[in-house]
Amino acid sequence: MKKLKFLINSIIFLSFLFTVYPAFSKTLILEGTLQSRIKINQQLQFNVTEPLESLSFRFALPKDFSNKFVSQRIYNLDIKIEPEPEKFEKITDRYGNYWGLASWRNLTRSVRITITFEASVGSELKAENSVTSFPLKDIPESEKIFLQSTQLVQAEHPDIVKLARELTKDAQTEYEAVTRILNWVADNIKYTYNPPQFDALWTLKTGKGNCQNLAHISIALLRASGIPARVVGGLTLKQQWKIPLGKNFLVQSMGQGGHAWIEVYFPDLGWLSYDPQQSKQFTSSRHIKQTHALESDEVNDTWRASPYLPSFNETVEAKFLSDRVSLSPKASETSPRVYLLSNKILVKKESIEKPPPPPPLPPPPLPKEKVFEFGNMDFPSLVELYQISGDRAVKILDKETAEYVTSKYIYAQAFRVDEPVEVEKISLAMRKFGGDGTVYIDLVEDEGGKPSLKGFRSKPVFLESIQKRPGYYWVDFTFPERIKINKGKYWIVLRHSGDVVMNWFYIPGNPYGDVDDTRSTLKGYQWEDILNYDFVFKVRAKR
Repeated sequence: MKKLKFLINSIIFLSFLFTVYPAFSKTLILEGTLQSRIKINQQLQFNVTEPLESLSFRFALPKDFSNKFVSQRIYNLDIKIEPEPEKFEKITDRYGNYWGLASWRNLTRSVRITITFEASVGSELKAENSVTSFPLKDIPESEKIFLQSTQLVQAEHPDIVKLARELTKDAQTEYEAVTRILNWVADNIKYTYNPPQFDALWTLKTGKGNCQNLAHISIALLRASGIPARVVGGLTLKQQWKIPLGKNFLVQSMGQGGHAWIEVYFPDLGWLSYDPQQSKQFTSSRHIKQTHALESDEVNDTWRASPYLPSFNETVEAKFLSDRVSLSPKASETSPRVYLLSNKILVKKESIEKPPPPPPLPPPPLPKEKVFEFGNMDFPSLVELYQISGDRAVKILDKETAEYVTSKYIYAQAFRVDEPVEVEKISLAMRKFGGDGTVYIDLVEDEGGKPSLKGFRSKPVFLESIQKRPGYYWVDFTFPERIKINKGKYWIVLRHSGDVVMNWFYIPGNPYGDVDDTRSTLKGYQWEDILNYDFVFKVRAKR
């Protein structure tokens, strides 16, 4: 099999001048500022196909808030509802959250609710002192409600209590106890879509879940440790932001739409924002907070209807009017395995014995069959936006996560094999939006933790041969000749010709391999960006 031949010798020469990416630890301690002004257009729609006797809908509205490191101001909030409801009011719940409540009778038309507003969101990351010891004492009465065990946050279940005690054993400060719990969640709960349950106990038993599951298991462990914690419901925005790491960048990216994260109470610092998928003590200027409560059922939009529940859809558009990201790493910590971002918290006293850093994960073992498939293969064809229970529906805080991979950037996903194999085909979970041209892949060897210029090129897949349909599906790539690869690390590099518009589905949180196994590059050969997710792919091979 002929190796790929690249005609530009200067590029080949430059590939040998790469500086190998330095081995940063996984929690990055940052200092600096994120400050954004964003115009949000949120559309909520019900598809009424037959007359409805009644429809009632409660939907979350954003509000001003601030804590030690994050602030949010809302301007020019406007709500348009078509057709006009029989009744509409704005209400405030027991937690201080704002809601819109609309109801209709004898409805014969589809419903559209358009919420527009501007948000000024900022995160100021700086070193801060905390003197709170662990276990906590003298928790204010107003915050003790957030120690309760609930249907979705089973903080009193023996299995959760046992794990909480193991994780916080010998912790001397609240900061240390919280950090151990959040690191454990980051290392042990794999992100998945459309889980059948969202409660903490199911999440603990299965080791998987979406953002609601990650929030609930984190909160359950914290409450079982005597630390007040609450779930936050809101929106996240897909606008990327970068953190410089030497000559590389760690790129933070999330899907656009509903999302759940948490807040943790410190007696000396107040409520602090945590996203178990991304950051500790703060959330980014891509997080728009709407509500907080004991569990996600209290922060999610809900609706009832008779005689049937109409289908629901939500779209979120965001225009950044200004965006300032000025961050630099100041230190690092060895846990967890995945990248988490933090600012520096200086504690009054340290633990007698700190837990050792987690060992590196071995590559996923290959199946034993002669012909087999492996990869990051689990993904939904469609992401469900709501869950039905009788005549009631609840919005799920989840959204499509996919990268526009036929843009100016080039994207790559790594995998490893522990023995020589013959590759028959490689499939990517993609969606065609339009355009004209071809897509193809390069399967290349690893060089210093990045894709090299040595490997194989697939046959082109013409865009006209890919059916345009909703959701995501496998697009297969085959090679002109037999390909045999030896034990080692390899990269799938997606390339295209013409004006192709396609997305490649990804799973947040690097669930498949090592945290540096997904990269992108603007110039075509530097691979300067490390991405905080794993693309969905599968390799069909034989021994």
